[in-house]
Amino acid sequence: MDWNDWQRVLKWRALEEGDADGVLVSAERRREATAHTRSGLMSEEVRGDALDARGELFLEKRAGWLEREAVGWRGELIRVLDMLRVPQGRWAWAVTGWVAAIITGYWLTDLGQTSEFNLLALPLVGLLAWNAVVIVLGVLCELMPGAAAQSGRGGWLAEFLAHGVSRSRLAAPVVEENTLALVVRKRFEELAWPLAWTRLHMRLRLWLHVAAAMLALGGAVALYARGWSKEYRAVWESTLLGESSAGAFFETLFKPASVLLRTPVPLEQIAGMHRTAGKAAQPAAALPWIHLYAGTLLVLVILPRLLLAGTGALRGRRMVSSRARALSWGGHVRGLLRAVEGGDTLIQVLVHAIEPAATHREVWDRGVRGRFGGMARAEYVRIPAGEEDEFAAAWQPASAQVVLLFNMATTPEAEVQRRLVADLRQRLLTKHAEPDLIVLLDATSLAGRWSPEKISGREQLWSRTVEGLATEVIVAVRKETPRTDAAMS
Repeated sequence: MDWNDWQRVLKWRALEEGDADGVLVSAERRREATAHTRSGLMSEEVRGDALDARGELFLEKRAGWLEREAVGWRGELIRVLDMLRVPQGRWAWAVTGWVAAIITGYWLTDLGQTSEFNLLALPLVGLLAWNAVVIVLGVLCELMPGAAAQSGRGGWLAEFLAHGVSRSRLAAPVVEENTLALVVRKRFEELAWPLAWTRLHMRLRLWLHVAAAMLALGGAVALYARGWSKEYRAVWESTLLGESSAGAFFETLFKPASVLLRTPVPLEQIAGMHRTAGKAAQPAAALPWIHLYAGTLLVLVILPRLLLAGTGALRGRRMVSSRARALSWGGHVRGLLRAVEGGDTLIQVLVHAIEPAATHREVWDRGVRGRFGGMARAEYVRIPAGEEDEFAAAWQPASAQVVLLFNMATTPEAEVQRRLVADLRQRLLTKHAEPDLIVLLDATSLAGRWSPEKISGREQLWSRTVEGLATEVIVAVRKETPRTDAAMS
């Protein structure tokens, strides 16, 4: 998937996780999207939390289906989807920067005094020296597993530009949002913004590479433009270099361009081109040296910079995709697939010491469907308090899959709850070699009274109590969410 595909997938994931009760998109519509796009993928085939190729294809097709179907949905959904944006740059700004770099390179290139082309003029030599340093650092950054590469950060200049871009891009009038829209947007920012910042930092670094290539291109253009209407003669002067050392310097500097252009470096002219006391003994024709300089800018600046930009673009895309695949997709994908599974499954739910009310069953049903499939049906059987032994002795399991439901507020005891689980498991083993006994803890009345830490602690206590007997422990909890009464977690 490319970046636009990832954004689409993350938008729908944020919307479905933030809108757990189907206010914006109904559960039926979500199941329809899954059924149309899963291509036979089953929840038990999804292993771990990372996203594999098949799961990635499923999510891409499903998000595309939902987006196509969303055209004609009510305006509230469209408004929320349109609100889900990430920091990003604009190509117009990049192109403007590149044009400015070409103009700057042209303006900075000075051939020398009057009609003389000084081969050691600081703008030209400085441009080459600066690029040599930056290209070496760029190679280390792009091709070596350094800290900056691992973090996806693009250097201080890219960081500065990225924050400027994001402020300009996302600045918009404050829109009044309902609580549900805020929940969805917050979830989208948790999922997508870290990826977007990584991508923006790396893209800005690539744009800076291209800008440096454009700067050098402007310099090369200036060499020929300035020589079009004026005859220049090539000279050199230096306090630090003598004739022999200058010859060695020019031979080394222009060697790559000489090979590429098949133009020899006229070293025999070096001695006569040396300007001392304000004049050169025998200035040389400037055109061969202009060719060599332009070729050097091409070989040592423009091509390496563009190569670094291309390499970084591929590497950045792989990095963003790799991080996107690692966003704990397992539970999300399995939940989507389970919503359309279990059509012929009847799950027996044994309710211990609780009188099943309609409001309770609504939350319990979600727990059952989340575990066994959205099309699974639950059959509730009550176990009266104090009659655990009699029930276990007379109970006849209808299938290998059974849910045993307890009140989470109850402190579990080995003599009661663990013994009941053990007895029921033993009854299951008499008819099924591999029973699936799920303990479902009813916390529908605790979410508003107990802290998440207390609920988590009680869940751990129950898990220890039924350890080795139950296949899994699930918590059914009612959450207060916008425009709805209950949710399942």
